[in-house]
Amino acid sequence: RSDGAGTLTLDHKGGAMLIVLRGAAGFLGGKRYANSGVVHLRYTWKATNLVHPEVFLQGDYDRARRLEARSLFGSGGRWNLLRAERQMLAVGSALMWERERLDVLPGDPHEDRTSTMRLSTYVNLYAATEHGVALSTTAYYQPVLTDFTDARLLGTIQLTTPIIGPLEQTTVVDFRIDGDPPKGVKDTDVRLSASFGVKFGG
Repeated sequence: RSDGAGTLTLDHKGGAMLIVLRGAAGFLGGKRYANSGVVHLRYTWKATNLVHPEVFLQGDYDRARRLEARSLFGSGGRWNLLRAERQMLAVGSALMWERERLDVLPGDPHEDRTSTMRLSTYVNLYAATEHGVALSTTAYYQPVLTDFTDARLLGTIQLTTPIIGPLEQTTVVDFRIDGDPPKGVKDTDVRLSASFGVKFGG
């Protein structure tokens, strides 16, 4: 299995644009068992030191979850509760319109095409030591507005450790709990990955 990811932040006085790209592909016995991709765009305005309005777009797919295509759009606000040199804590809340196309199995009561409004709330935490070890996590809670039993809890935990010079190692745990997954898909999924990278600048 091979995984790839990239994050780009374009920061200026009035706001910041975040671009996230992620993908994975894997083969076993000549057959593909993993195939997924995500493109996420988010713009946050720097309205005040505490409150930052934001809008976001996303497109993704994940064959392991029988998700052929998903697109979403949302807007809301981000509140920075703590911001220090090596620490950050923020929470956010938004309304999100989501459209999905699923590859449902025979007998699955799920519709193969859905369009819903969800509430999307999140917590974003970052902490680092003076030696460069950094821990960051983002967790989302996303219930359907008309049915809070159909909710998702998903997020990422990332630990980055310097090795020597600019070389660093990163371990990532992705987790997902789905209250109403399609037939044949587990309601809980945890994935562990590790990578090496080079840090540029301070």
